[in-house]
Amino acid sequence: MKTEAASIRKSMESIDKNDVASTTDYGEDEGVDDDIENRQLRSNSVHVHQAASVTYVRWGKKTCPQHAELVYEGVIGGSHYGHSGGGANYLCMPYQPTYDAPATGGQTTRGLLYGSQYYTNDFEPYNQLYKHDPPCAVCRVSARSTTYTVPARNVCPSGWNVEYTGYMMTSQYGQRRTQFICMDENADYVFWTSYDQGTAAMLYPVEVMCVTGGSIPCAPYVNGDELTCVVCTS
Repeated sequence: MKTEAASIRKSMESIDKNDVASTTDYGEDEGVDDDIENRQLRSNSVHVHQAASVTYVRWGKKTCPQHAELVYEGVIGGSHYGHSGGGANYLCMPYQPTYDAPATGGQTTRGLLYGSQYYTNDFEPYNQLYKHDPPCAVCRVSARSTTYTVPARNVCPSGWNVEYTGYMMTSQYGQRRTQFICMDENADYVFWTSYDQGTAAMLYPVEVMCVTGGSIPCAPYVNGDELTCVVCTS
């Protein structure tokens, strides 16, 4: 019996030692895992910070500001000025499209996209652009995360960076509704496009209609004055 009891005690001591060793090993492994995870989180945080960027469209220009990267350049497209359907926004269409199994021929059950043109013969900053097609550029700015277009201003709020300034443009008020966009103040046109297509998404300067005592009040706003704009990033 004494021999059996001694054998049992010896076996129990061995189990206890193994359990302690196992617990210790687990704690060390867990500490290593935590350290690796913390390093990965720090690395991911640095990567996210470094990779932070924001994109915007520079309407009316083929290039981006000097501090921004050109993603691609193109031409402005939109819905026909007389059509009631289709999209209400303008698009920056790349010069080289990629098609994937299109249906041959024109279809009646489709949205239609057209080029756009300046209608600015009576607006001096853009009168040389009249009935020409406006270009566009998609721009990317690193280390920033937000972009916003401020209408009726040509300066950004404090703490924001100016990407470009210009004038608000949209469709004529008697046509179908479209988007308000900020056209660069030094806008260009696509030099190879034909004059006066007649079926384009037309772009006109924007005037404000103020009302004394209204939500857009006369003084400081002025009826008939074309609105400026600025694209800002932060």
